[in-house]
Amino acid sequence: MNKMKKNENEIMMLQYRIKRYQAMGNGIMSQRLNGQLQKLLSKKVTL
Repeated sequence: MNKMKKNENEIMMLQYRIKRYQAMGNGIMSQRLNGQLQKLLSKKVTL
């Protein structure tokens, strides 16, 4: 239960950071974070 909550918080934080970097025009960093987000989401699906 606690690990699931931690993953949810991490996903939300990554989504927030991606939006901020996109707003600033930093595409490289937002793509890097998007890769991390996709990894987390794929782990969530397999759990």
